[in-house]
Amino acid sequence: MKPETNQQASNPAHRYAKISLLSLASTAVLTTVHHYYKLSNGAFILGTVIIFLPIIFLNWFRKTKSPTPFILYGLMNAWIIIGFGIADGFWDSTIKVYFSNFLFHNSRLFIRSPLGSFPFEVTGVFAFIASLFAVYYGYKFLNTVISIKPNWNSWNQPIKWGSASLLIAGIILASFDSYKHATIIPKNKMVKIGVIVPVDGPGKLLGTSFLKAVQLAKEDVDNTKTKNTYQLVIENSGTSPAETEIAIQKLINKEHVQGIVGGISASGKIIKPYATAAKIPHLCVCSIKTIGDGEYNFTNIPTAEDEAVQWVKEAKKRNIKTIAIINQKYPSIEGHVSALQEEAKKAGLQILFDKEFEAGKADFTSLINEAKKTVPDIYFISGFPPTLDSLGAQLKRAGINNLASIVAFSVSNDLKLFEGNWYTDSYVNEAFKKRFEERYPEERFATHMMPYAYDSYKMMIDAFESGEDPGKHLQKLTEFPGSAGSITRKPGNGNFRSTPVVWTIKNGKPQLLYGK
Repeated sequence: MKPETNQQASNPAHRYAKISLLSLASTAVLTTVHHYYKLSNGAFILGTVIIFLPIIFLNWFRKTKSPTPFILYGLMNAWIIIGFGIADGFWDSTIKVYFSNFLFHNSRLFIRSPLGSFPFEVTGVFAFIASLFAVYYGYKFLNTVISIKPNWNSWNQPIKWGSASLLIAGIILASFDSYKHATIIPKNKMVKIGVIVPVDGPGKLLGTSFLKAVQLAKEDVDNTKTKNTYQLVIENSGTSPAETEIAIQKLINKEHVQGIVGGISASGKIIKPYATAAKIPHLCVCSIKTIGDGEYNFTNIPTAEDEAVQWVKEAKKRNIKTIAIINQKYPSIEGHVSALQEEAKKAGLQILFDKEFEAGKADFTSLINEAKKTVPDIYFISGFPPTLDSLGAQLKRAGINNLASIVAFSVSNDLKLFEGNWYTDSYVNEAFKKRFEERYPEERFATHMMPYAYDSYKMMIDAFESGEDPGKHLQKLTEFPGSAGSITRKPGNGNFRSTPVVWTIKNGKPQLLYGK
C-alpha cells in the first residue's frame, strides 16, 4: 500500500477504513487459528479467503471509488462478523465458556458442545471481541462514505433497516435454538433415545447383542401404557475415537436426542463430555468407573473391582496362588487387569508374569515361552477376537490349558478353544436368556452386554415417565430390579452395580457355573 498523504490522514473515511480493515483482519486471523483445531490444514484455505479478500476489495474501492468493491467489502464484513465473530465466536465459544460452564452451569438455556482445548476456546472468544471493533468501525466507514457521496444517500435507510432486521432475526433464531434445547420432553410427547455402540470391528458381537437387547426392551415398553412415545435413534460408534465423535455429535446436534444408552468403555469416555454439555442423561454399559459422574452420566454393569473380587474369590476356591497375565491393550481390559492386580495383592496371590499385547498381534511364541518359565497356577488372558483366538490357539499348542479370564472367553469366535476354562461375567436370569434366544434365534447371545442394555433402556424410560427431570430421577435412583439381578447405586455415585458370577465353556457354549 502507498504511504498515506496528509489529505488522506485527515479524511475520516480513510481513517475508519484503516481501523475497519485492521479489526476485520484480526477477526479473520483469530478465526483461522480457531478453525485450525476443527479443520486442521483446511483452515488455512478459509484464512486466505477471509484475510485477503477484504484487503483486495478495499484497495479496489480506493482506486476506483466504484460501488461494486464497496458493496463487496460490506458483504465480507457481514460474512466475517456474523458468521465467525457472532455465530462462531460469541454463540459457540463465548457463551459456552462463560454461560454454559461458569455463570449458568445448570441451566438448559445455554446448552453447547463440550469445552475444547484452551487455544481453541480462547481464539473463539477473542474473535468475537475483535468482531465488535469490526462492527463499529465497519459501520463508521460505510456510513461516512455514503454520507459524502450524494448519489449513494438513498442506500442509508435500506442498510440500517437491513442491519436491524438481521439483528432481530438472529435474536429470534438464537432464542428458538435455546428454547428447543431447554425443552426436556417435546410437546408432541415423542422422546428420542440415542443408542450408540460399535456394530463392526472387534466389538461387533457385544454391540449387536446390545442393540437386540435394547430393541427387545423397547418392544416390552411399547406394549405397556406410557405417557410418552419413544423412538430409537441408532448410531454406530465405530472402531476409532473420531468415528465415535461423529456419531455422538450427530445424535445430539442433528437428531436432538433426549437421552443416550451406550456401551463399550472406549466410546463411553468420549460420549461423557457431550452428554454433560447437552445436559441429557447417559446410561453407559461401561466398566470404567470414572465415566459415571452421578450427574448426567451413569454406568450400569459390574465394575472392574466387582469382577476382580469375584475372580479372586474363585481363584482361592481353586487353591490358585500364582498368576501369569497376558492381555490386550484396551481401556476396559486394562481396567479389569488393574483391579485384578489390586485384589490379588490384597488376597496374597502372586503375579509372576504380566505383559500386554497390541490388537492384531499374530505370533505369541516368545510371550508364551516367557510366561511358561514362571510356572504359574493359572494364566489370566484377555482380549478381543481375532487376536484373542490366536492367543488361545497358540496356548493350546503349547500344552497350556489352565486358563481363566474376566468376560473375554464369552466374546471369542471359537469358544471350543476355551473348553473347560472359567471366567467371571454378568449374571443373567435363565428364563430371560431363553426369551432373548427365542426372540432372536439368529443372534449369538453375549452375556456381558445384553442384560445391562435391556435394563438401561428400561431405566431410561422410567426416568422419562417419572414426571420429573429424567436426569434428576436417575440421580435419586439407588435400586432397580434388573434382568441381571438387583442393580444398586450409592447416593451421589455414578455407578450402578451388580454382582458378577462364574461361567465356564462347556460343549462349546457359555454355561453358568455358579448361580446367585
